[in-house]
Amino acid sequence: MSCMNFTLVTRQGCSTFSLAYQRVFAIGYAGRNMEKTMEHIRELERDLGVPAPQKIPTIFQCGNYVLTQEHDLAVIGPKTCCEVEYVIVVKDGKIYIGAGSDHTDRELEAASVPKAKQICAKPIAPTLWDYEELKDHWDSITLSSWQTVDGKEIPYQRGSLADILPVETILKELDERVGGIDDCVIFSGTVPVLDSFQYGSNFRYEMSDEVLGRKITSEYNVIVISEEER
Repeated sequence: MSCMNFTLVTRQGCSTFSLAYQRVFAIGYAGRNMEKTMEHIRELERDLGVPAPQKIPTIFQCGNYVLTQEHDLAVIGPKTCCEVEYVIVVKDGKIYIGAGSDHTDRELEAASVPKAKQICAKPIAPTLWDYEELKDHWDSITLSSWQTVDGKEIPYQRGSLADILPVETILKELDERVGGIDDCVIFSGTVPVLDSFQYGSNFRYEMSDEVLGRKITSEYNVIVISEEER
């Protein structure tokens, strides 16, 4: 079991939230619009050589060590990139929501999507919200991301939680296929890229709830490590 600390923000205020988690999952191809999801699958297959999944949504288990709150993310190779996602945290049967990035090696994806998911750390913002406070306006919550490419920050992703499968659907799929979802951290799947895949040196992401007047924001640097032996 691994441990990580967060700040839990609720209507009552802020408190320290200590999480002991058993497993980490990344959900793939989790778009709520099936036509757009299939379009994304074909795009990945055409542009990056990523094989189409056998089942939608896909479930990838990652090692607990991939979850990080570090500001600097070391990767091997220049073609890794980020994906802003809402993150489900299940503790003692209760659901909390955070934001994170399912950072993925795009070159390795062409050979093995599970290995591509496993090889990169998964940044998670240090703030969580109580899911019960979000349910009645869930689809209005937005996700946005920006990347710094060649020294200039550019908008990279923009969407809402209405673009992604809802919490109950994801947890149901996990429970039926994997079981034992308590004490888990689950990356939900992402929102559309505005233009095309970019490979930047900094990634900034945000989840915004205008109804409650809250935002979760975080960022990290992407540091490319040489593949050469020294």
